[in-house]
Amino acid sequence: MKRAIVIALSWAGALALSLGYLAIGWGVDDALGGRAWGSWWIALAGVAGSAGAAWLVSAIGGREMARLEPKARHRLVAHVFALGPSERTRERAGRIVNSATDGVERVAAYKGTFLAPMIASLTVPLIVVLFVGAAIDSVSAGFLAIAIPLVPACVLGFRKAFKPVSTRYRGASRALAAKELDAIQGLGALVLMNAGRPMGERLAEAAEEVRSKVMSYLAGNQLILLVIDSVFSLGVTTGAVALALIRTGAGAMSPGGALSLVLLSSIMLDPLDRIGQFFYIGMGGMAASREIKRFTSQEPVVVEAEGASAPAVLPEPGAVELSGVDFSYDGTTPVLRGADLRIGPGEHVALAGPSGAGKSTVSAILQGFRRPDAGAARIDGVDLAGAPLEWVRARTGVVE
Repeated sequence: MKRAIVIALSWAGALALSLGYLAIGWGVDDALGGRAWGSWWIALAGVAGSAGAAWLVSAIGGREMARLEPKARHRLVAHVFALGPSERTRERAGRIVNSATDGVERVAAYKGTFLAPMIASLTVPLIVVLFVGAAIDSVSAGFLAIAIPLVPACVLGFRKAFKPVSTRYRGASRALAAKELDAIQGLGALVLMNAGRPMGERLAEAAEEVRSKVMSYLAGNQLILLVIDSVFSLGVTTGAVALALIRTGAGAMSPGGALSLVLLSSIMLDPLDRIGQFFYIGMGGMAASREIKRFTSQEPVVVEAEGASAPAVLPEPGAVELSGVDFSYDGTTPVLRGADLRIGPGEHVALAGPSGAGKSTVSAILQGFRRPDAGAARIDGVDLAGAPLEWVRARTGVVE
């Protein structure tokens, strides 16, 4: 709904500015004819209306970004917890942190402040052409209409050409974040093993790779802006001036109408003025959105049973039990086979054994991150298979 409001406001702003430019042309004709400029208030109202619409679009975009960012971050973090520790470790912690901070911020900026205004700006040239045809000269409107498909074609072409650059930059940025967090988490071990310098060198190499990708990104951005300013913007403006002179010489429009035509042609350049935003906000936001979507599309190993509800009464408060539990990660190699364990209220029990004996597996089952292939796991006498995952995890405290 807010996206539709932003698009409507952008259209209204373009129409208001078009009316203001038309009134300026009327003023020129009035001055040449020795008359007072009676339509000055229309020009003023048009400019003010356009400015007001632009302010509202910016304000709505800022609020939408502020709404989307925490919502997307909470969704990503909730998925991290839903995956559980065994599945979460497939992704390096630094990459997840980068996605949950910088990535989420980029997605919120893309969806909140860029997408709707960009859609609106791509359709503004059509509105301007219709306005020119109705208020000034239909032939001139027909010639201006030739430029309409060039704008979206340019945007799509630039997106296709520089999408790999954006993807490589996001990948390098996430890799650097992962390495930095790895270094911080293992700082004590690095000091003990005197491995701080090699790690610093690896971080420097990763930072240099990110810098290189950023420079490539910016170089492409500046190159495209140069092409746009020197070819498209200049071409459209020059074409509008030539068209205005020709049609004025043919008696099809007044000098004021010619000025209005040139001014209105500048509004058609609005999508091209957003190309810079397209590189920084648009492509960065789309790349971040893809990486977040890939992460959140991972299915948790354990999903909540349909119709699960928290028990109203606890059959055995404080009891923890495994009864005849079989478990295998790959379906072929058993980790637990017929495991039985009962811990009563107030008991302190330590599970000891070699690596791979199943200690972490027992912990994962009791936290609800894994389901037994056979048998049952119970907390407070409640079978975890039929209990809500939130309830299960609220009954346990884990330090890892």
